[in-house]
Amino acid sequence: MGLRRALTVALILAAPLCAAAEAEALALNQRVKAAFLYKFTAFVEWPQKAFADPQSPIVIAVAGADVIAHELELAIADRTVAGRPLQVRRLGPAEKPGDCCQILFVGARNEAGRAAELLANAQGRPVLTVTERESEHPRGSVINFVPSDDRVRFDISREAAERNNLQLRSQLLGVARQVRPQ
Repeated sequence: MGLRRALTVALILAAPLCAAAEAEALALNQRVKAAFLYKFTAFVEWPQKAFADPQSPIVIAVAGADVIAHELELAIADRTVAGRPLQVRRLGPAEKPGDCCQILFVGARNEAGRAAELLANAQGRPVLTVTERESEHPRGSVINFVPSDDRVRFDISREAAERNNLQLRSQLLGVARQVRPQ
């Protein structure tokens, strides 16, 4: 009886440690995704029509991922890419990106219908669409984050990039887990 009680107490005491480790792993995952979003800006070529003028910022719109938006704001503070400042724009629950951004990140917290609507709204526009779906690469998404061996990796859809008139540099294609034709 003493051993059983000791094991029970040990398990009860270990539970908060496991929860804390899991929370830290999730926070790290979100920071890594934010860093990727920032780094993607250096490996994508947008057509001139994607910007109002040469000084226009590169805007990264984030839907359904407040933690990633916050981490991204920290990562891009006072940074520029190709002479353009970077900005983060958080999309509200009913807001559509329209022509407001060059990158649209659709977080996993968005319900499937909302995610599909956001991706459809960006389709054919010069917008790098990025999602985080484990099971499938959503239609209209150029880049999709996927977990792989406890790491954040991503797949790329060449067709979606071409449809949005984006040129992806070979360095980006080379580090993708998978480059999909569709």
